[in-house]
Amino acid sequence: MAQDKQAVSKVTVEKRIDGKYFFALTFRGVTYPVKGPFANPMQAAAAGQATLKALEARAGGPSKA
Repeated sequence: MAQDKQAVSKVTVEKRIDGKYFFALTFRGVTYPVKGPFANPMQAAAAGQATLKALEARAGGPSKA
């Protein structure tokens, strides 16, 4: 059974106990430090997606093998 072994890239939003939101970014299997705080989860997700898109552009985009 052959599976695509491409490294995972994703954004995870989390809410801290003080009510503020942060995002953690995993790009090509590497997890980067948490960034924030943001007032709501949509702002955190948007900032995380923008960061992920910038990293992909800098690295030459996602590989299409």
